[in-house]
Amino acid sequence: MKGQSQIRNALWVLVALAMWVPLSAAQLQIGDNLKMNVNGTVGFGYGGSFSDPGASGHSLNMLGQGLVTGSYYDPKFLNFTVQPYYNRDQSNSASQSIFNASGVTANANLFSGSHFPGFVGYGKNFNNTGEFGVPGTAGLTTRGSGQTFSVGWSEFLPNLPSATASFSNTSDDFSVLGAEGDIHSRTRLFNLNSNYNFHGFEIQGYFNRQSLGLDTPAFLGNSNSFSSSSSNNYGVMVSHPLPMSGYFTTSWSRTGYSNEGDSGSNSGHTSTTSTTATITPTNKLNLSGEIRYTDNLSGALQQRLLNGGGGTEPIILIGGGESHSFGTSAFANYALGKGFMLHGRVSHQSQYFAGQTHDLTQYGGTVSYNYSKPLFGMLYFSFGMVDNAQETGNTGLSFVGNVGIQKRLGRWETSADFSYAQNVQTLIAIYTTNAISYGGFIRRKTSDYSYWSATYRGTHSGLQQDKGSSSLSNMYSSTFGWRRYTFTGNYTKSNGRTLLTAAGFVNPTPLPGNIAENLILFNGNAYSVGAGASPLRRMSVTFNFTRAHSDMLSTALQSFNDSDRYYTRLDYNLRKLVLRAGYSRAYQSISGAAAPPTTVNTYFFSVSRWFDVF
Repeated sequence: MKGQSQIRNALWVLVALAMWVPLSAAQLQIGDNLKMNVNGTVGFGYGGSFSDPGASGHSLNMLGQGLVTGSYYDPKFLNFTVQPYYNRDQSNSASQSIFNASGVTANANLFSGSHFPGFVGYGKNFNNTGEFGVPGTAGLTTRGSGQTFSVGWSEFLPNLPSATASFSNTSDDFSVLGAEGDIHSRTRLFNLNSNYNFHGFEIQGYFNRQSLGLDTPAFLGNSNSFSSSSSNNYGVMVSHPLPMSGYFTTSWSRTGYSNEGDSGSNSGHTSTTSTTATITPTNKLNLSGEIRYTDNLSGALQQRLLNGGGGTEPIILIGGGESHSFGTSAFANYALGKGFMLHGRVSHQSQYFAGQTHDLTQYGGTVSYNYSKPLFGMLYFSFGMVDNAQETGNTGLSFVGNVGIQKRLGRWETSADFSYAQNVQTLIAIYTTNAISYGGFIRRKTSDYSYWSATYRGTHSGLQQDKGSSSLSNMYSSTFGWRRYTFTGNYTKSNGRTLLTAAGFVNPTPLPGNIAENLILFNGNAYSVGAGASPLRRMSVTFNFTRAHSDMLSTALQSFNDSDRYYTRLDYNLRKLVLRAGYSRAYQSISGAAAPPTTVNTYFFSVSRWFDVF
């Protein structure tokens, strides 16, 4: 009887939604100063889930999302936007969500267009579905909640230095399906900037503070760990125009950092001073030069890793101890005409670390072609060589090259590109990198109603002096379309070294140093197939399947990870009514986690209606 009553109530709600056409007003005004517009979607849905391990259940729920915009007194004085949502799962979300998510985002702008504009923002979500990144494969499904708060203010008074300050605080707590324990991440950012024009000199000053925190359980080849880091960066930059359409810039910056983790802690600071100048004597010739000094290479390397998204664990420069660097460089670019450019460069670096001084001189040239019309109707390219010389003598040539081809042959559309850089200098003078990137695209219109396309992309990079630092990735994809039907397939494979961050595992730029404490070796692959159709007007049907496998190996443990995902959905729009139905299945197995494989199945049906309330 209870189930019949729920069905009866649902039918009455459906009739009410279909027949209710509210009186619409352009805008609601409350009192003399508050004005608002409100619209959104309201509906009901029936759905359920069953998990292994876990319980099963089903329910009839209300769902909806809204958009509230408005202003007080005047939009330039105060304007605001609020977007709440409730039970936003597959039934009313474009994402392939498994769980019913709820939350709100809001922001307000104060004194827009005045000398003192400001803003405030807030967001919070519950029971949200996310993805924990794994290099080269589909990410692992996560479930969690988070919130963010941001505030900012500016001062733009005429003939006085400007000032802009902003602060944001973000925290997330989530778990990975198939793994025990939660991941907690925290990020705090504070930025202060000022600009001033004094008799033609553009002066800019800044201060930035960043605080990061990450707590992870033992899984995916990484032991249970915590890490926290903070950095302060401040500096000043002055620039001024030069004759011959030139510009002169000098800058100084200082960064202090501290890191704490399971493997220990470290802290330090680094300062960098640089001066650059550029002039254009003729329409075809451009000249530029730079002088740079860094008083702590270890600190510069540390900041490169942190700012590159590599992680928060300490990285120790080989040899350690005192280190510094001084370098100069000069560049020339000359337009040969017809799209051809000649680029020349010479640079010298003197670096001290590990108790030794290392000198490196590089000089060479590059020829490039880039024109509105490709060479021979299809070709873009640049290539060149750079000679390397150290205190021990000549160390060989560096090669750089890029080539791209685009050509249409009848019904065939083709393109390909290749980029190669060998023996290219890195932050540390005696370390060089090799990098290759290549790919292609082909598309053919098989008939007036169908087409086929295929894409390939590959990359390979690493330090020449450290063969174990290389990473490799390959991606293949293909699509076939016929009338209202499309079919897709994708395959990816990658391997290399990775580091754990709050967003998942990422591939850092190869850097010299000993990072064995937080290094994770990975090897992963994934493939997916999908189909989409529009059999009727205003109706769409989609299906996707993804399977991924990855191996993770660290000094702590080894983990073999498998993930399967199925997702299918039907959408049908009938005037302002939206009918949706779907099914999803997620399976994850993580051998390095102290938990059995997990499977979550969900299904749903929903009816919703869009309203423009006022």
